Amino acid sequence: MIEEKITKSKKKRIMMYVFIVIFAIAVITLGAIYYQKNIAGKGKQQTIQKAFDYINKNLSEGSKLEIGEIDKNSYTFYRFLVKTEKGEVPTYVSTDGNIITFRETDITASTEPTTTDKTESNTDAAKTVDGNFTVMEKNEVCKENNKPIIYFFGSTSCPHCTWEKPIIKEVVASFGDKISYHENIDTDKDKEIFSQFNSEGTIPTIIIGCKYYRIGSGEQDGIDKEKENLKKVIEMVLTK
Repeated sequence: MIEEKITKSKKKRIMMYVFIVIFAIAVITLGAIYYQKNIAGKGKQQTIQKAFDYINKNLSEGSKLEIGEIDKNSYTFYRFLVKTEKGEVPTYVSTDGNIITFRETDITASTEPTTTDKTESNTDAAKTVDGNFTVMEKNEVCKENNKPIIYFFGSTSCPHCTWEKPIIKEVVASFGDKISYHENIDTDKDKEIFSQFNSEGTIPTIIIGCKYYRIGSGEQDGIDKEKENLKKVIEMVLTK
C-alpha cells in the first residue's frame, strides 16, 4: 500500500510538471502570435508609412503618390509599391525604418540644410540657366574624343528618370556625333563624376559637359520645354 501511494504521488508530480511545461509553451506561443499580429504588424505599417512620408516630402517633385500593395513577407527590407500617375514603383525600406532604396538614404537625417549648405545653395541658385541647370563656372568642359560629354544618371525604379530618359536621348540624338553621351541606368560606371556633382545620390541627375548640371527631372516644364532647355544648354557647351 505504501509503495502504491508513493507511485501515485510520483505520477501526480510528473503530471503537474507536464502541465506546467505545456502551459508555458502555450503562453509563449500565444504571446508570439499576439506580437506578430499586433506589435510587429503595427511596426511594419509604421515603418512603411515613415518611408512613404519621406518619399512624398523629398522625392515626389509634386507628383501625387499613394501607398500601394504591401508585401506580406518580411525581409531585411520591407517591400511595398508606390502608386504614381505613371504606374507602380517597387520600393524597399529596411526593417528598422532608416533606409529606403533607390540608393541607400537615411530618412532619419534632417532634411533641413545646414548654414553652410544654405550659403552654398543660395550661391548656386544665383548661377542657373534655362531648365534650372546650375553653372559650374570654374570647371573646364569635359570631353571624350574632343566631344563634350553628356551624363545621364537614373534608375528603372525611378518614375522621374523614366520620364526624362527618352527626352534626353532624343535631344542628344539630334546633335549627331557632336557630343558623347553616357547613360548610367542602375550602374556605377561613372560614379566618380556622379559623386562630384551629387553627393546625396539623388536621381535623375544630368551633367552637361561638366559645366552645367541638374538634379531632378524637367517635368514641371513639360516635354516640349524640357527639350528646348536641354538643347540650349548643350549648345552653350559646344561653343566653349
